[in-house]
Parts: sequence; structure tokens; C-alpha cells
Amino acid sequence: MSTGQTSELKDAVSVKANRIFGQFAWVVAGRVLAALIQAVSFVLLARGLTPTDFGLFSTVLGFATLAQTVVDLGVSTLALRERAKNPDSGVVTSALRLNNKLSFVLALVSLAAVIAGAMWVSPLLWQILPLVIWVAAERNADAWLSIAFVDGQVHVTTLNLVIRRGITVALFLGLQFCGLLPVLAFCIACAIASAGSSIFAHRFVARRLPSASDIPIGSLLQAAWPYWLNSVATQARNLDVTVTAIFGGAFQAGLYASASRITGPLRILPASLSSVLLPHASRRDHRTIRGLVRLVAVCVAALSVMYIVIVLMAPWFVPVLLGDAYAEAVFPIQITAFGLIFASAAALLGSLLQGVGLKHYVAHTAVATTVVCLVGCAIGAAWAGAVGAAYGLSISFVIQAVLLAARLAVFMIRREPNR
Repeated sequence: MSTGQTSELKDAVSVKANRIFGQFAWVVAGRVLAALIQAVSFVLLARGLTPTDFGLFSTVLGFATLAQTVVDLGVSTLALRERAKNPDSGVVTSALRLNNKLSFVLALVSLAAVIAGAMWVSPLLWQILPLVIWVAAERNADAWLSIAFVDGQVHVTTLNLVIRRGITVALFLGLQFCGLLPVLAFCIACAIASAGSSIFAHRFVARRLPSASDIPIGSLLQAAWPYWLNSVATQARNLDVTVTAIFGGAFQAGLYASASRITGPLRILPASLSSVLLPHASRRDHRTIRGLVRLVAVCVAALSVMYIVIVLMAPWFVPVLLGDAYAEAVFPIQITAFGLIFASAAALLGSLLQGVGLKHYVAHTAVATTVVCLVGCAIGAAWAGAVGAAYGLSISFVIQAVLLAARLAVFMIRREPNR
């Protein structure tokens, strides 16, 4: 290779690296801000509820988040990866149209579930009725905006998320000021913000899509199912509060929910960073993926610093933010925050492995470690309440990160191709 060719290659690599870091910078800034805003909204809601009521609401929210992923069927992730590999593919348009239909089905199922729950479980669930709109609209908006994300318009998706979270908090406070009950005000705010986000996403992305392909729905679902399995297994962890309530009681579930849900928005950050990695990893093999692996290591180290600060500051900020009723939640929050170090590593490593075609391994690992998580929460809650449940959650993150790191090492050592 001549000197000129070597120089051109170095320039090309530098441009790609700068693009990835630029996308990371936008995502990090936006997602951190969005995560903090969402954490504030949960803190405000928790302060207006008893630990028992907050535990009940968190249980419902866990089911809602899981339902979003189950009904998506992996179609949104398929659209994202297909757009990255072949921008002119009509499969992307077909997948997004299918996502619209699935979102409508999700809204109907959620409506029926909330009405049934309000009639037979707790009247508090009548206040959650507006959340039906949020369940369908937010997931639909994220699916459509993922196309803009892959196309390099990271600022659009990031700003949309931050504005959505900000509108939610502002409306929540305004509705509470007008005298609405905390749960009802929160759910209405979520519904309005997510509906506006979905409308914007459709108008922004629709004009950039190619004509839809004639691929059968069955073929779409067959291609999407490994992504669906991984997402469902990951989101099934949101049943941890429910499991804790069953085996540890409502009060312990409320304490654990404060740890799981208030630190939960911090998981958005590594999840979002992983969405940046997936399109780039889809074009890499065992040789060219090393740069992304180093990037993952740097990101996990940076996130670790943030999580350790939370661990150290928890004894101070928990009583101040949540009140004395949640004093016993300090240790569970510390355990959960430390476990997020490994959760971050798992999210980023899983994205790399999905990008190089090892989506089945990622899915199977997610299923296995979710079982470990829920069983661990059950045993831990029965043994030590919220503290034991937090240990169960964190241990599952450690196992998942180790398994994914080992498989990535094998991929590189064996010089496997991108599948």
C-alpha cells in the first residue's frame, strides 16, 4: 500500500471515529439530561404517595413497559438494523407500518387490562387510564425516530426525548397545582407528551422512507424474533417489583421500587449508547471491531464513576429527596446503583454482538439472566426484603456481562465473520 493510500485510509478511519464520538456526545448529553428529568418525575411522584401505593404504581408501570416490548415483536430493532445495512430497503417502511398496527393493538389490550384491574384489583388503577396512550405512543415514536438516528440525525432524536421528558414534568407539576391526584396527573402528563412526540416522529421520518416492500408479515416477524426475544427478556426484569411484592410484601416492594425505578432511568443511558453502536457494529468484523470494543471500555469506565458517586451519596440524598419514610431504601439503592456498572457493560456488549450477527446468543443470554434476576429477587425478598431483591437484580447483571464479554472474546480470537 502506497503512502498516499495509507494516509487516505487513516483519514477515513479518523472521520468514522469522529462521527461515532459525535453521536455518542449527543446521546450522552441528551440521555443524561432526559434520565435526570425522568428521575425527578419519579421522585416527585413518590413523595406524593405512600411506599405501598408507589409500589403498586411501579408494578403496573413494569407490566406496561413489558407490554410495549412484547407487542413490538422486535420489528423496531429490525427496521433500525435494516436501515443501517441497506438505507434504500423497502423492508424498513414495511416494518414501521407494521409497528403502527401493533401499537394500536397494544393500546386496545392496555385499555382492557386497566379497566379490568380497576374493577377487580384496586380503584387506584382508574387514575392510570391515560397511561394507555403513553404505552402505545411512546414506543411508536421511538421506533420511527430510530430511522433518523441511523441516518445520523442524532440531535433530532435526542432533542425529542429531552423535550418529551421536560413536558411530562412540567405538565405533571401544573396538573398537580390544579388539584389533580398525583397518579392521575402523572399519567395525563405522560400521555400528552408521548402523543405529541409520536406525531412529530411520523411527520419527520415519513418523507425520508422508500416505498414499502411486498415482504409478507410472516417473513418480517421471522427476521425480527431474535431481537424480540432479547428485548422481552430484558424488559421482563421490570417484573422485579411484582416478584418482590409477592415474596416480600407491599412495603418492601415499595422500598425496592424506589431503588429499581429511581435508578432505572440511569439504565436509559447505556441502552441509548448501545443503539449508537449497533449500526456501526453491523459493518464490522473481528478485525475492525476492536475500536468499538475500546470505546465500550471507555464508556463503561465513565459510567462506573457516575454510579459509584450515587452509591456514596445515597445516604444523603435519599432522605432529602424521598423523605424519612424511605430511609430503609438507602442500602437497596446503593446495591442497585453498583449493579448498574455491569448492566451498562451488558447493554453495550450485547449491541456489539447483535451488530456482528450473534443475535441468537444475545437473546438466549438475556432469557437466562432474566430468569436468574426474577428468581434471585424472589429468594432475596423472602430472605431480606428489599435488600435481598436488590442483590438478586445486581447478580443477574454481573452474570450477563461476563457471558457477553466471553462470547465477544471468542468472536475476536476465532476471527469469526460478521453474520
